[in-house]
Amino acid sequence: MSSPAILCNLERFAGKSVLVTGSSGFIGRRLVSLLVAHRAKVMLLQRRAEPTSRDILLANLAEPDFDAQIASVWGERHFDTVFNLAAYGVTRSTDSSADGQRRKRLLAQRVNVDAARAIFRHAQKTGSSSFVQAGTCFEYAPLDDAPRVETDPLERRDNLDSVIYGVSKARATDTLLRLAQSSTLSLVVARIFNVYGPGEKSERLLPSLVYNLSHGKRVPLSAGMQIKDYLHLDDVVEGLCMLALTAGNREFRGVLNLSSGFPVSVAQFARVVADTIGHCEHLLSFGERPAHPEEVPVLIGSTAARDAFTEWRPRLPLDVGVPSVVCNMMAKDCLRGINDERRRPFYA
Repeated sequence: MSSPAILCNLERFAGKSVLVTGSSGFIGRRLVSLLVAHRAKVMLLQRRAEPTSRDILLANLAEPDFDAQIASVWGERHFDTVFNLAAYGVTRSTDSSADGQRRKRLLAQRVNVDAARAIFRHAQKTGSSSFVQAGTCFEYAPLDDAPRVETDPLERRDNLDSVIYGVSKARATDTLLRLAQSSTLSLVVARIFNVYGPGEKSERLLPSLVYNLSHGKRVPLSAGMQIKDYLHLDDVVEGLCMLALTAGNREFRGVLNLSSGFPVSVAQFARVVADTIGHCEHLLSFGERPAHPEEVPVLIGSTAARDAFTEWRPRLPLDVGVPSVVCNMMAKDCLRGINDERRRPFYA
C-alpha cells in the first residue's frame, strides 16, 4: 500500500479514543506521535508523570498491586483501541547474580504476562474494539533457517537466563489468545522483528556504528554472519496502526509477524551505514568480538499471513531507511555529549 493510501487509512483514527502503554519507549514514542498527528484522542498509561500535553493514567506495572492501580485509574473509561507496548527485559540485564536473575524473571512475568492480561481484561470490560499486543520475534524457539511462521514453536526454555524476555512474551501471547477466544474484543499480537530508527539507545548497533564511524573510530564487531529481519521504526508504527484498524473491522484474534521478510546479515547492515557516512568501511573490524552465544543465527519473519490480512506493506527498504536514519543522526548530532565508554556495539 502506498504512502498516500496509508495516510488516508490512518485518518480513521481521527476522534477515536486510544490508550497506549509503554509510551515512553523507543516504539511507543513514535506511535503516540503518529496517532496524535492523525487526531486520535490519545491517553497514556505509564508509571511516572512526565511534562507532556498528553493525558496520563499513572500505574506501575512492576508493583505487586498493578491490577488495583490499573482499575483505579482506568475506571469506566472507554478506549476504541488499546496498544499494549509495555514490556520488561527488552535490554539485557547487567546483573548476572542469582538474585538479579530471579528478580528479572519475576518482573518479566509480572509486566509482560500478568499486566498484559489485566490490561486486556479492562479493555474488554469497558468495550474496546481492538487490542494490539506488541509481541517479539524472540518468542520463537530456535529452528532452521526458514522464515518463521506464526504457528512455529515458541521459546519455552525457562531455565535459560538469556531468553527470559522471549519466554515471558510467548507466555503473554498464549494468555491473551486464550482470553480472546471468549471475548468480542479483537486481538492482534504483532510479532515485531529487528527495529531500527531515530531514538535508539546509544549502545545499540546503529547508533554505535554512526557515532564511531563518523568520528573515525574503529568498531569491533563479530563476523557479522547473523541473518536478521530489519524494519524501520516508521514502518513498525504504521504497521501497528493498520493492524489495529483492520482487526477492529474483522473481529480478528491471532498472531501476525511485523517483519520485512528480507534476510540481511549484520555485516550488510554495517556496510550500508559505512557507505552512507563514506570512506570508513575500513573501520569495521569484523571478527574482533564473539557473537552472543545464545543468539539465533537466522531469524526472518514470514509475511504471508500478514499480507493476506491487510494490504499494508512496509515502505522503507533497508537501502532507503538506514541512510535516512544515519543522516538524521548526523545532522542533529544526536550523539553529542555521550561518554565514549558507553559507545559499545550491541551484540552483533
